[in-house]
Amino acid sequence: MAKKQNQKVTFVIDDKEYELKLTFEGIDYLNSVYDGGALALVGKAMTGDLATYLHMVYAGLLHTGESFTFKKVKSTIESQLEAEELDLDKVLRDGNTLVANSFFYKKTVNKLLKNEDAKQAMEQLLN
Repeated sequence: MAKKQNQKVTFVIDDKEYELKLTFEGIDYLNSVYDGGALALVGKAMTGDLATYLHMVYAGLLHTGESFTFKKVKSTIESQLEAEELDLDKVLRDGNTLVANSFFYKKTVNKLLKNEDAKQAMEQLLN
């Protein structure tokens, strides 16, 4: 199960907790997932897209050196959903922390949220 701790996101896989971090390899992977690249990714992460969450978790685990497969990450997330350990609220918060607040994406996200109403709506969702 993923959780937010002091602006960190962790994920439990094979009964071990890992911090999700976006390194060059993870960012490069995420930016290639959608035809729209980084901007499409940011939009999907901010809206709580479950398929995007799966890609974010996979990318965030790449730094561990554990060689988790995409299939393994997907089956873990499916199990968490079935056990009611993962919901949209968690997907939104983790996606925002991992992508929207990451150094690489943050300045662009802030520009997208310049509209005060959009920024307040996002903050409301995340609280």
